[in-house]
Amino acid sequence: MNSLNYKPQRTGILQRIGIKHHEYWPWWMLVAPIWPLWAWYMIRIGKLTWFTAVNPGMEDSGFLGESKIKILNSIPNEYKPITVFIPHQINFDELNELLPFPCIAKPDIGGRGRKIKIIHSIEELELYHHEIGEDYMIQEIIPFELELGIFYVRMPYEKRGEIVSISEKEFLHVIGDGTSTVKELMQKNYRASLQIDRLESIIDLNEILPLHEKKLLEPIGNHCRGTIFRDRGNLINDQLTKVMDEVCSKIDGFFYGRFDLRVKSIEDLMQGRHIQIMELNGLTSDAAHIFDPNARLRDAIKTQLINCKKSYQIAKYNLKHGAKTTPIAELYRKSKNGF
Repeated sequence: MNSLNYKPQRTGILQRIGIKHHEYWPWWMLVAPIWPLWAWYMIRIGKLTWFTAVNPGMEDSGFLGESKIKILNSIPNEYKPITVFIPHQINFDELNELLPFPCIAKPDIGGRGRKIKIIHSIEELELYHHEIGEDYMIQEIIPFELELGIFYVRMPYEKRGEIVSISEKEFLHVIGDGTSTVKELMQKNYRASLQIDRLESIIDLNEILPLHEKKLLEPIGNHCRGTIFRDRGNLINDQLTKVMDEVCSKIDGFFYGRFDLRVKSIEDLMQGRHIQIMELNGLTSDAAHIFDPNARLRDAIKTQLINCKKSYQIAKYNLKHGAKTTPIAELYRKSKNGF
């Protein structure tokens, strides 16, 4: 993607007085405004963990420590890349199902880019297997450059849902000026400068790029790896909503969350073609457009509050129709175990 298609980053009041844009805030700080609303809904419903009834088809509705492979297994094969689950206890020599290299390796339970790595050889995979210390999966690399986050919500009693957010991922890169090294180019950009220490041992930062040449620094689309999330709400229309309704109708017990997917083109997306879902995130997923560098904090908070209300309405209906909640002791145990 050519970042020149987008407006320069807007400087808000908070940035003028030295406070970083909210895309760099800790997760807990950004969601703090909705905690009182969560508590109010808890009182109204009379259940501490009402939110775990939002997506009955997901473990804890996708709140905490859910298995990615279990969620992927609920998605039809036509919409996802080939993925292989690997228990970390298994002896590496006993693995009998591998994917062509390169491929992506990621923890089965995780988020925000934790321990995700591109694997280029059997030797790299073996090292990853011995170091990760937890169940993981390997996934084929999707040969499409366009990566989107689509947040979808549907009431259980309705056939038609709603797309509340679309974001496009702009991967971390630099543009050569003919004289500066990659490292020097990164130092001139705050977002890129945060990745220098991590990338120095991975790529050659002393390379001098020709004028206007683009160099991709990070192919994994995660904010903690320097990815920019661009608001693409302009893509939301009836045609795309019908496409997502069709996809989601085939996923049992899913009503609220964000698809991280790749697609060949916007035209294909609108026609429901070549959609490849890498992950489906549930209750605690973000409407990623709020992290656009030009997004305003008040709009981000408003989005969080509206989505919280939607999740409450879904959970309330599901509970009336037999859905169960996860006991608070079980959620506490999972959080204590580091999930």
